[in-house]
Amino acid sequence: MSASSGANKRLITEIQKLSVLAAPDSSVKFLLDKSPLDDPAAAASRPGASSGTSHVILGRILPSSSPYNQAAFQIEIKLPAEFPFKPPEVAFVTHIYHPNVDDKGKICVDLLNSNDSWKPTTSLVDVVKAVVDLIDHPKIDHALNADIANEYTNNRNEFDRKALASVKEKGLSRK
Repeated sequence: MSASSGANKRLITEIQKLSVLAAPDSSVKFLLDKSPLDDPAAAASRPGASSGTSHVILGRILPSSSPYNQAAFQIEIKLPAEFPFKPPEVAFVTHIYHPNVDDKGKICVDLLNSNDSWKPTTSLVDVVKAVVDLIDHPKIDHALNADIANEYTNNRNEFDRKALASVKEKGLSRK
């Protein structure tokens, strides 16, 4: 098996595992919106499509904590050409009012930002679980938005009001 067919097999396996997170009995919910497998003919016809190319996966997370449990939030998972040896980049496409997400949708997840945490065996399911866990359990010590973190800590009622308004305005369908 060539390295590129091994990379393709890993990508297919990872996407299949992500699809399982949409099952009703899944503890963490992720709805796959778009993956490199959606148009395999186009992917296969591109020169170097199986190696040396980054891939993008779009999907919606369904957090369980209030007020985020009232909507879904689309994230983009960018797999670098070196995946799984380098971690993916994850960003929110849907705006979310949260101390650990900046204005551009960037998120700081320990699993992705530490050479000690990321291993080639880390699955995309683990990545999605880490993102959902961070949304459900904010880490104020690692906030990307200091103003929202301060509000979360010192004026929780105001934070809850703004977060709920944002969820109602920007949140996506959970179906």
